[in-house]
Amino acid sequence: MKKLLVIATLLLSVPAMAQIKSASLTASGLTCSMCSKAIYKALLKVPSIRNVDVDIEKSTYGIHFKENASVDIDAVKKAVLDAGFSVASMKVTANFNNVAVANDAPITFAGSNFYFLGISKQTLNGDRTLTVLDKDYLSARDYKKYSNNPEMKKVATASGSKTYHVTF
Repeated sequence: MKKLLVIATLLLSVPAMAQIKSASLTASGLTCSMCSKAIYKALLKVPSIRNVDVDIEKSTYGIHFKENASVDIDAVKKAVLDAGFSVASMKVTANFNNVAVANDAPITFAGSNFYFLGISKQTLNGDRTLTVLDKDYLSARDYKKYSNNPEMKKVATASGSKTYHVTF
């Protein structure tokens, strides 16, 4: 009975899995609705994606991830690149529960490393949207604005995984 009580206590004390819930992606290089459909199909092949909403006129994709899925942001980008297009912007929305963040500082969240730029020290709660600032996640013009920032050259990795530079 004691063992059962200890196991139950451990299970109840484990916090809910931190999760990236959705993403908003703008693609570039599209010339027709068939281009948009190619990206749509490629995105649906990413295992963590539940569904995709497409706005053909704006070349945007509202991506919704499966509940409790491990989200690989690079896999989303790769799907667009493999379809023959590029990412002009990507924003991810995640649910935070008392997560402290600060400018020029990394955190590990939802299985990914995030390095915050241009923000004030704060504690995040609830849904927050992060703009990914790394190369191939922005248009070349927008990336150039951020790439001169010395903090962009800093890569703080934990356990060898990729770090994404982000802001609000």
